[in-house]
Amino acid sequence: MVKINNNHILALLAAALAVACAMSLYVPIHFGKQQEARERTVKERLIKIRSAQERYRKAHGVYAADLLLLVRSGLLADSLQYIPYSDGKKFTLETTIRTGRSGRAVPLMECGANYNDYLLGLDENAIAELTERANNAGRYPGMKIGDIKTPNNNAGNWE
Repeated sequence: MVKINNNHILALLAAALAVACAMSLYVPIHFGKQQEARERTVKERLIKIRSAQERYRKAHGVYAADLLLLVRSGLLADSLQYIPYSDGKKFTLETTIRTGRSGRAVPLMECGANYNDYLLGLDENAIAELTERANNAGRYPGMKIGDIKTPNNNAGNWE
């Protein structure tokens, strides 16, 4: 029969608690670093999409209603219509024309990616918390450029 020493059991429990504490610190730090890196890549693509949309509007008077139209026009590389880290999902794109205070037609566009898309594969609880905070604050739950409700010169929500 094996004799179990209480000191050994306590040592194992202490080691398990130390590992649990270390993981509780590591997971949020790792998530934050991954989020920052991914958001940097998403920003770069959104800035390129904004530039392509602005060139399209100058040529046609309205924004392209589909990213594929920008690709076919030679204004955007095909790969840039896809959200990085999302398993092939495309950026959402909405366009509209609003009548301004002066009575003039104002074309508007909004292009974005949700947290769930570009943070795919990371801590689901952290993503849900980010989304909930954004929704509760009335903000877009992710990264976007432009706004189809209010003209903002196609600024990004990070700017």
